[in-house]
Amino acid sequence: MLVTAHRQGFVIGLLGALAWSRAWAQEPAAVDPAGVGTEGEPGSSAAEAPEQEAEEDSLEGYAPPSAEPAGEADDEADADVEAPTDELPPLPPPAAPRGSEQLPKPVPEARSAKPSRRVVLGVYAGAVHRSSQDDRVTYGTSFAYGPKAAVEIFPWLRTVAYARFEDIPVDARPGAFDTGEYRYPNTSIEQPALDSIGLGFRVEPTLVLNEQWRIMAAFDIAWNRFKAQPPATEGDTHVRSAERAGVGLNYKAGIGLAWEPIVHWLEVSALGEYGVFSSQDGTAFDDVLQGFDQSGYVVHLAPLPRFERSFELTLSVSVIL
Repeated sequence: MLVTAHRQGFVIGLLGALAWSRAWAQEPAAVDPAGVGTEGEPGSSAAEAPEQEAEEDSLEGYAPPSAEPAGEADDEADADVEAPTDELPPLPPPAAPRGSEQLPKPVPEARSAKPSRRVVLGVYAGAVHRSSQDDRVTYGTSFAYGPKAAVEIFPWLRTVAYARFEDIPVDARPGAFDTGEYRYPNTSIEQPALDSIGLGFRVEPTLVLNEQWRIMAAFDIAWNRFKAQPPATEGDTHVRSAERAGVGLNYKAGIGLAWEPIVHWLEVSALGEYGVFSSQDGTAFDDVLQGFDQSGYVVHLAPLPRFERSFELTLSVSVIL
């Protein structure tokens, strides 16, 4: 009897050790409260106590004090992961349309219109001095004036057309109108001022300093025609004669300065030029003047000398259109 009880105790201890080792490897089997094994085998109630001890010694479900329960950590992890949906992600904003794609076509921005500066209209006036080829008659300084019109081809280039009106004073020395055949002693002969008109064309290369100031060069050609009234005589001889005329070309070059007190609208300029004459012709230059004295005899007067050089300074006021 003692031996049998000893063997039974050894068997029970061996089964307890086996159950305890299996508890570390897998979860313990559910405990049958009725003391019957899951398969109805006898002897399961005898192994109940060792299995409960194995469950108590197991680390299953253990968590450090500072850690959250496993269930709560899993819930938070699941909450961080967004649930999949059938909605598509939002599209990026569309790019700005190109002009070739937009309908209707985009309207260009309005730009402030500037004056065209194509046409400049104005008037000018100034002093002109002409030298003579012969000292017996000299020409005084005249007052010249007239209209002008300019076309601004580029900001740095302008062309100008103008007309000119002036009276050219004439100073004749004693004997200035004597010829080889006819002399007029004790007689004063005075030539009235020459009534001159002219047409000119000028090119003005321009240096634009700023919106208000410009410097321009001038290259000018002008056609002039004048009429000479009959000379007036006083003294021993009284001569009656006819009107004479002369024409010529005047080539000039100069430099000027322009100022716009009202930008793009009003211009004030000054121009100085030096010139020479050519192609001078007419009855005033070529032929002696035939006249009659107080007795009715035919007499002759010497022609006027030709112009040699010119110097002029003019001021102008213009409107820019």
